[in-house]
Amino acid sequence: MRDNTPKSTRTQGGDPIADYIRADTRLPAYLPYPRFLLKMEISQTAKLLYSLLLDRSTLSQKNKWLDDEGRIYIIYPIAEIAEILDKGSTTIKGALNELDTAGLLERERGGFSAPNRLYVKVPPVPQVQFSDQLMAGSPPLIEPENRPTDGQKTDLMMVRKPTL
Repeated sequence: MRDNTPKSTRTQGGDPIADYIRADTRLPAYLPYPRFLLKMEISQTAKLLYSLLLDRSTLSQKNKWLDDEGRIYIIYPIAEIAEILDKGSTTIKGALNELDTAGLLERERGGFSAPNRLYVKVPPVPQVQFSDQLMAGSPPLIEPENRPTDGQKTDLMMVRKPTL
């Protein structure tokens, strides 16, 4: 049996780089990416940085890094962030400023020879109001013309040769 994996998706030893996810597949470590970031008017670097800081905040939660007010803080050197994200320190400082301006981060100076504290903020979760009908167990019927869509048209597409 021949391996039909393209050469560009193989390691130098010839093994495939990626495989399909199956029911028993262990996922690699990954960063949380909150959906609200998709709608925010900040740079992609700032969004990725926020995800990295949010991930680091979970470590601070486990280690109980709390200030006097009970807020979780993280200590993350800019040089280390820059290395992880493969960006320059100036770019990281700009992304930190963006997050600060957007209200997603607060920085507190640590003082002479003490590291700065970073406080990652999360926007409030909107309260969802359920109608009495939903709570009673009989879901409301939604007429076909009033069903929410993802904005894509459902018309059939015609396949034809591209015009040059």
